[in-house]
This record gives sequence, C-alpha cells and structure tokens, in this order.
Amino acid sequence: MVKFLGLHIDRELRWKEQMAAAIGKGQDWLGQCGRIARPAGGISGQHMHRLYMSVVVPRMLYRADVFLGPALWSASFKVNKDRHMALNKLVSIQRKAAILIVGGMHSSPTDLLDIHTNLLPLHLLVNKVHFQAVLCLATLPIMHPLHNPVQAAKQFVKKHHTPLHEMMHTFKLKPVLIEKISAV
Repeated sequence: MVKFLGLHIDRELRWKEQMAAAIGKGQDWLGQCGRIARPAGGISGQHMHRLYMSVVVPRMLYRADVFLGPALWSASFKVNKDRHMALNKLVSIQRKAAILIVGGMHSSPTDLLDIHTNLLPLHLLVNKVHFQAVLCLATLPIMHPLHNPVQAAKQFVKKHHTPLHEMMHTFKLKPVLIEKISAV
C-alpha cells in the first residue's frame, strides 16, 4: 500500500484503506465539531451547518471521485459491496452531523433531519463532488497532460472502461462543447 497525495492506493485498487481513512476522518472531525456544538452554550445550528459543510465534508470526501466512483448510484453499473458499506457509514456520519445541527433526538428519521438541516442526501452530495471533478477535467486546456485522456473518454467503451469513462458517461459531459477560457 502506498499513500500518494493523501490517497491510499493498494495493488488491486480496492480502496479499502482509503474508505476506512475517509470514515475515520469524518468521525474524528465530527467528534471535534460535537465538542463545540453543545445544546447549552455551544455554537448555533447555522454555524454548525457551515462548519460541517466547509470542514468535515471536504475532509471526509477528499478524492471521493476516485475511490467511491460514479458507478455506485448508477443502475447500469455493478455495485461494489465494500463501497456500499462505506457509503452507509458515511450516511451515518452525516446523520450524526444533522442531529448536532438541529439538536434533534437520535430517533429522528434521517431524511427528515436532512430536510430540516438543508443538507443534501449523501448520495447526491457524492454525485455533486463527482460532477465538480468531471467539470474541472472537462475544462482543462490543450496543454495539460490530462487533456487527451479526457477527450478520449468521451466515447464510452463496453469493456475495460476506466473511472474517467464512467464519470463522463454518467454526467454526459462533452468536453468539446464546454467553453475554455485561457489564463493570461
């Protein structure tokens, strides 16, 4: 196993270590946030929401476009059991954050907590992270080393498709049609 740019990579690209690290980061940061979100004398729900969205989510979903993959929520791809279990644990972390934000009871339904806290359900939040990554890749200039692989990934292949193929196919982005503004 190798750690490169904060991403745990193993030989088989199973991402088990990275998923465990993401869950651990989410739990650790939520524990830190929970210390300052006391019902009596803590920060307000609005500030807790901002803290969760600006600190916990980016730390927890760092490089989620690589290890969670866009195929998780698409019906046309095979669902990985490990990824599904990891996402369920991430959902429970978001549920705990919603309880901290609202100050609700532990028996409250998750979807109701998400509505009251104005949080996206986790699968939509992961899709948002994926879309932002794909959009960033689609707007790369011609001089960038990843420009040609991204252009090649616009055609979906039936066998041996890469995560780049899956993301471009899932979001139906065509890099040729996206305006690119050159930097001065």
